[in-house]
Amino acid sequence: MSRLSPAATGAVTAQETENVFLHLITIEVSGGALVRFVDNNQDIVSRGDTFTAAAFTVILPEQSESSPRPCRLAIDNTDLAIYQHIKQAAGLTVTVWVCVIMADAPDVYERGPLKYLLRNVQVTTETISGELHDFYLSDRRFPKDTYAPEDFQGLFF
Repeated sequence: MSRLSPAATGAVTAQETENVFLHLITIEVSGGALVRFVDNNQDIVSRGDTFTAAAFTVILPEQSESSPRPCRLAIDNTDLAIYQHIKQAAGLTVTVWVCVIMADAPDVYERGPLKYLLRNVQVTTETISGELHDFYLSDRRFPKDTYAPEDFQGLFF
């Protein structure tokens, strides 16, 4: 489990706070094209990179072992440049990095950077959305458990 900074912990546990958590996303298309967004009403500079203000929703995985929710990204389709960028990425690998910051400390990552592959992109007049798949899924054991005759006699005849 990741730890939050003392300022973030104080903001989460306070009854009232003016501190705001923001998501930073960096979208990279194989071939080098990069776009950066922040879910804020004004641009943010974090670690020397400028993140453009945009309306989007990102659903990150839970930190529990039981039945994880699918990760999703939905960006409001208000700017034709975003649509053109996604359209040019058809058939290419799209990598998304997600970071969580506090607005008053944009250089401190409270969570992340988390790396995902963007797949199953759907475009409507209102939103551009897609599924975020764990980039390191191939590095994990599959299946989680192994089945051997001495442990599971009923499976083997």
